[in-house]
Amino acid sequence: MTAEFRNQVIRVMRSGRGGGFTIVELVITIAILGLLAAVIGPRFVGRDAFASRGFYDEAQSVVRYAQKTAVAWRRPVFVCVTATAVSAGTVSGCGTLLVHPVTGTALTTTAPSGVTLTPTSFGFDGAGRPNPNAQVTIAIASTIAGDPARQIVVEAETGYVRP
Repeated sequence: MTAEFRNQVIRVMRSGRGGGFTIVELVITIAILGLLAAVIGPRFVGRDAFASRGFYDEAQSVVRYAQKTAVAWRRPVFVCVTATAVSAGTVSGCGTLLVHPVTGTALTTTAPSGVTLTPTSFGFDGAGRPNPNAQVTIAIASTIAGDPARQIVVEAETGYVRP
């Protein structure tokens, strides 16, 4: 070791400033982490809002699939909305449900707890237009904290399904 390097090491050791953090830096870092955990943590624990959004996406998919099936088959397909479920079928009242293309089960989705729908029934004609020929709105209400009310709108002339 050279004398100059040894003197620098001794100076650093005497100054008390090794290479660690000061207590102030540690306290501020812990406080920031605690604040972030308090704000962001509950969003990951409560899954109800995520389940509600997932149901909304599935319900929208059921309606879109019904419209696309009516166009592909060139015959009427019906959508039945109860207070807790959205279904698509080949007869009025959804007595015979369409089959999910992947799972092979009935094409229906059920609302999670705290989510309700405005009951309605309508159909798509062979051209994909809603029958009766009017705009259809499916309202989805939620009692889950922080979860907004949503709606699915089916346009009158085109049958376009939009949020």
